[in-house]
Amino acid sequence: MDWSTFTLDHLLARATHGIEFEIFRYLLGTMSVFVVIWLGLSHALRYRKIRKPTPRARQIRSELFWSAMTVLVFVGMDILIFDAAELGIFQTYDDVSKYGWAWFFTSILVMLIAHDTWFYWAHRFMHLPRFYKLFHMRHHRSHNPTPFTAYSFAPLEAVVEYAFVPVGLMIIPIHETGFYIVMMIMIFKNAFAHCGYELMPKSWARLPVLGWLTSVTHHDMHHERASGNYGFYFTWWDRWMGTEHRNYLERFETAGDWARRTQADVKPETALVPAE
Repeated sequence: MDWSTFTLDHLLARATHGIEFEIFRYLLGTMSVFVVIWLGLSHALRYRKIRKPTPRARQIRSELFWSAMTVLVFVGMDILIFDAAELGIFQTYDDVSKYGWAWFFTSILVMLIAHDTWFYWAHRFMHLPRFYKLFHMRHHRSHNPTPFTAYSFAPLEAVVEYAFVPVGLMIIPIHETGFYIVMMIMIFKNAFAHCGYELMPKSWARLPVLGWLTSVTHHDMHHERASGNYGFYFTWWDRWMGTEHRNYLERFETAGDWARRTQADVKPETALVPAE
């Protein structure tokens, strides 16, 4: 890279690119889940609502504010990432033939597994008492999360969350398109994990392979108890390290039962009267 090009115009161009990408990614992931799950399917999924209280607009406004702060942190780090890419320190490439289509798809899975490992251990680090308030308590203000909780981080947590990107790109060869696919999977998984409705069938968590994937209930229990269930995509780190909640499978299978019991207790003539 020619450092003489590192000017104010250069920074503004990088910042504009970063803002467009990060806002687009955040809104695409969170708004899609909010519109589809909370607005479109909430009635159909009412018996899979994990917890009874529904977050209020005040919480969502707070989440949007802190998400905006996170976007700014990500944009600042994006600028460094874009320039580091030009220095050639990353393993990204733009010609599929360099590694072939098999590695194109494999590298996406490898990157997700690496991210899950980073997330698990960074998450446990941020839950240590001496670091919790500084890094992670902001995120747990959303005790009963919404899709917008996905980016509701304190600035230091945002740095930790984003730091995986340069580390992953330095270690794992990945096509540029494959990398963008990983980034989109990250935000959609994040938004779904905080949506508050269990989306998987009741038998899912006990299946041999599919049970390795974290469910909405898995992460919702983490917010409910502010401990355990630290994994992002997969359950294996929690199971290996003994940090998965012991009653996770039971909670997964009974998600939404409180709604059925509530409905059964409502008299027929008042069943359709909206709550005050």
